[in-house]
Amino acid sequence: MRSKLALFALGVALSLCASAEDFVWDSRVRHGQLENGFSYYIVKDKGSQVSMQLLVRVGSLDERDNQSGVAHMVEHMVFHATTGHPQGLRTYMESQGWRIGKHYNAQTNFDRTLYQLALDKRPERISAGLTALSEIAGGAQIPAEGLERERQIIREEWRTKLGVRERMEKQRRAMLREGSLYPQRPTIGTERSIAEQPAASLRQFYADWYRPGNMALIVVGNVDEAQLQADIRARFGTLKPGTLPARNAADPHLREQLRIVRLQDAESGGSQVGWVNRFAVNKEQNDAGLRDRIIDRIAERSLRTLVRQVAENLPSGVESLTSSKGELGESTASLGLAASVAVDGHQAGLQQILLLRQRVLSEGLRAQDIRAEIDEVRRLNEKGPAQQAARDFSGWVQMLGEAVQAERVLQDPVQKQAQIRQILAALSADDINARARSWINAPDRVLFMMAPGLSPLALPSVAEVGAMQRSVASTSLPALVTTKAAPAPEVVPVRMPGNGTTGNITKQEDIGQGAQRWTLSNGDILIWRHAPQDTLTRFVAQSGAGYRLPGAPSWQWQLAAQLGQNADLNGQAEGDLRRWTSERKLNLSQQHSETQLSYSAQAEPAKLAELLQLYAARQTLSDITMTALNGSGRQLARQSARRPDSVNERMSAEMAKLRYGALPQDGYPDAGAVRALMTPAGLQAVRQQWRDISSQPATYFVSSPADPGQVKELAARYLAGIPRQAAAHSASPLLQAAGYHESRLEIGIEPQGSLRVIGSQQLQWSPERAMRTAILSRIVYRQLRQELREKEAGIYRLSYKLTLEPGRNRLSSELSFTAAPERLDTLWAAARRVLERLPEQLDDAMLSEEIQQMRSDESKRAADSSAQFSRLQLSYAQYGDARYLDDSRQLTATLTPASVRALAQEFKLANDLAVVKLLPRPEVKVTSGTSP
Repeated sequence: MRSKLALFALGVALSLCASAEDFVWDSRVRHGQLENGFSYYIVKDKGSQVSMQLLVRVGSLDERDNQSGVAHMVEHMVFHATTGHPQGLRTYMESQGWRIGKHYNAQTNFDRTLYQLALDKRPERISAGLTALSEIAGGAQIPAEGLERERQIIREEWRTKLGVRERMEKQRRAMLREGSLYPQRPTIGTERSIAEQPAASLRQFYADWYRPGNMALIVVGNVDEAQLQADIRARFGTLKPGTLPARNAADPHLREQLRIVRLQDAESGGSQVGWVNRFAVNKEQNDAGLRDRIIDRIAERSLRTLVRQVAENLPSGVESLTSSKGELGESTASLGLAASVAVDGHQAGLQQILLLRQRVLSEGLRAQDIRAEIDEVRRLNEKGPAQQAARDFSGWVQMLGEAVQAERVLQDPVQKQAQIRQILAALSADDINARARSWINAPDRVLFMMAPGLSPLALPSVAEVGAMQRSVASTSLPALVTTKAAPAPEVVPVRMPGNGTTGNITKQEDIGQGAQRWTLSNGDILIWRHAPQDTLTRFVAQSGAGYRLPGAPSWQWQLAAQLGQNADLNGQAEGDLRRWTSERKLNLSQQHSETQLSYSAQAEPAKLAELLQLYAARQTLSDITMTALNGSGRQLARQSARRPDSVNERMSAEMAKLRYGALPQDGYPDAGAVRALMTPAGLQAVRQQWRDISSQPATYFVSSPADPGQVKELAARYLAGIPRQAAAHSASPLLQAAGYHESRLEIGIEPQGSLRVIGSQQLQWSPERAMRTAILSRIVYRQLRQELREKEAGIYRLSYKLTLEPGRNRLSSELSFTAAPERLDTLWAAARRVLERLPEQLDDAMLSEEIQQMRSDESKRAADSSAQFSRLQLSYAQYGDARYLDDSRQLTATLTPASVRALAQEFKLANDLAVVKLLPRPEVKVTSGTSP
């Protein structure tokens, strides 16, 4: 473990002083250490899965100045030649039938490298896993010839991280971790270091840090513990111990300062102002550390509640106020207060943050919030032993892995429960407020501001900020608006649609597989299926109100749908409906496509009436206000403030042009359109659009264990009375143009090339074809990866997916990857050859493997209520009945290599394509890599 400061916050004299050795491990964890220092941790679990993780406590933070990226490069190279497998460890692992990403993987970050295996419980598999991990731990050869080829892969991995997200993350890292090595130690390294690091440097790093005392093996699964421990001693006990090099400090150097920082990028859309304090924390493994962590939790969550309260009454231009606490190193942390603001609202946002800070300093956190958080910790603590006893496989993998990586004892739950009880009994509100004030008063401070794109942003000076602080401190704080307690359901009911009028069911028909079609008196259709074995009610409502309805731009239809979905109800107080849905844990989600608007929800069967009531109220009583419209308008203004030549937007626009031609209806709004929207006339237009949307006839799908008679009664009461009116015009679908269309854009601001390819082919849908398409999708992905990464060493990550769309009866495909700009054309040509030659490249071994996986997946879907509900919707849309529910049970019976080959013969994957190649601008410096 890296050295830590012995910190006792606020100088509190603690009566509890147990040492780390006094913490007792959970009895389910079998752990030990070999004579050479190698540690292991085992949890025996039922089932068929086994997780094995080799942790090496070294990352990019341990690199020296001339070793940038070496930790990550070593992670790649250990899969090449090893002592026991000179032909390559990856070759050995693939001979076991293991695939990267599915059965094995590896990750490197700032302070650790982790090798992961996901195996089944067969003893020969566990033995093979130990073999592979022991070779990684002590047998890597790191040959120079292998490194030259692997550089290509690592360089392409570096390219995948380029972009606005990484550029903004670098700025945030430099701001938050200033005074530490984190900003100078990117895990991936630099393009130059990847190209130039010699194999000798990697071998030295491996020899220095891959020592048994710096490693741990973590195993969770159905294993023979005694045999496994013997195997661990045999495989890892021969590793030679050694003294580790001195570690670089992980913590930033804290000092009294106020830094004022601009976070801005041409393609970023954020508009924010924030204040961060950095301070020391106590993470020691003893009662004092545990007490501090409990105080931290209560203070952080009580502060968050106060911030939410303050945020209910923000001035114009300030849209939200949040707080967050994060870790910066082994013994340092940060508290951040941030306000999302309008493009010109930074001054107002800073004022709100300073007022909040002053409120905490002068008034403290609210006593009721502190009491509530203490009670919540007490409640969770009482459940702790039972929860730990019920932890499942994935829970143990996560929990044990996190504990070992942090070099933390995964405590016996009964011991921990008693310690927390004792700590809580002695805590007071003064302890919590003292902690919150210590964070707010921490002298290491940073003020940051963000603006969308490269829009103008004037930063205040340190003197100006100081003057604002003094002004805030010398004036009375505004009264804190008191939130009324959440009302009981009968106090604030959701009003019935149509002033209480209801409808009825006019027709009922059986459509097979226990499903029925009900015609409602307003013309809507409800497809009902009784599911007595399910534990949930499942609900979907679909209408033709897609965002490409005529009469307005697509963005405005989308905006109207979103505002209608999130609006308060006419006649209710602001926020009543949100509190009502939160109290009942009901969430009606909205999905909007070009031709369809749909709502979906899952709820306990007893809440079906409230769910239908919520949907009906949303459809008939949503009250879109000018305040809500202005909030959305400000968001649109932020987007329009970004540079009009944003690379991603231009690339997307070019792709749409290739696929569909000119689409004036689908453009983004300009600043003038946004201003026109935020007017009384704009509000009336949006309200009318919402009325047009919500009056469109709907088709419902309901699956539930509820009594059918009750469902009929509720459907008549809440759904059949919703006013509907058939639209004069329907939303128009988009169909991709036939043929091959390619465009090259030399507008990139990063030294990388990007490829996006979208294909579309007319092909009749059927359940059998859809399943075979899913198999072929995975096979094409594997073939592309093999060609472009393993053979050409030209890409690191790619995306490919084939989908056979019901309704449209079209086969759609999507391919994307990044690569060296000078290789983009060559790699696309190689990828296109894979697409052209799919039928002839299908081999029986790969087909059989994927068919086996599909049968396994399908057996799970047969018992999955969610999958069956989705198939009910698909069946009705395709056939007008429920036949697919029965047909799907027989799908795998006809699944053979020959049937998949036959479908592949119909695919024309390289023909009707829209291809956009993004290349750097001429002025962007591109370093050519070594060709394979």
